[in-house]
Amino acid sequence: MVRARSRSINRRDLARQRVIDAFATHWRRVLRSRRDLARDRASCFLAGSASVRNRLSRAFYGREHARNMARLTTTEIREALSPRLERAIQYWLDEYEGIGDPVGDDFLAELPTAEYVSIVYLHYSFAGRMSIDRYPGERVLYDDLYERMLSGFSRGGVLRIYKATGERFTPLEARSARAGIRRDLLSGIRSSGDEDPWVFDMEAEGKSETAGFEGEDLKRVVVVEVNNYGDGVRLE
Repeated sequence: MVRARSRSINRRDLARQRVIDAFATHWRRVLRSRRDLARDRASCFLAGSASVRNRLSRAFYGREHARNMARLTTTEIREALSPRLERAIQYWLDEYEGIGDPVGDDFLAELPTAEYVSIVYLHYSFAGRMSIDRYPGERVLYDDLYERMLSGFSRGGVLRIYKATGERFTPLEARSARAGIRRDLLSGIRSSGDEDPWVFDMEAEGKSETAGFEGEDLKRVVVVEVNNYGDGVRLE
């Protein structure tokens, strides 16, 4: 029992360090890059319009922000990413074979290298109710907020969106993120011909808690709850 617990702790420590190292390496590369990442990645930002997406991208990939991220110490990175980091490591322990599993290693290495991280807690599912990944994702062809949350036999769920850097959202950024989530979910609903009577709560912070998220810093997360069985704000 003690030996098994020690192995589990060791795997958790290794995974945590993989994510922290990936964060540090990613932002050093961003700082050195000569590509116009703000232009190339603008479409990845959650916002209601292209102009706002461009503005968010320019701030996120600007040299001042990149320099600040690249200078963070290991302790500062760990603090910035927690408690989401611990939730992600538990998900990795549950879903993958451990260090050396190529898919699991990719998950750890890529988690802090996009614009956001999404945590989806489904109201009902045959195959696990919680999923965590970078957003946007790039490992599968069809992967958007609709696919993560509402496709198939889903009855909806709770979506949490975090900045991949763990930073807080300003009020403007939070409003933009909600507008982008609304836009992307509606796009998925329409393109799939989904006729479920989806009902949305676009400001579900503090109202749609799931186990382990009680008391989290609500300025670091945008929470949207979607269902097809209750009262709320229907999106037309």
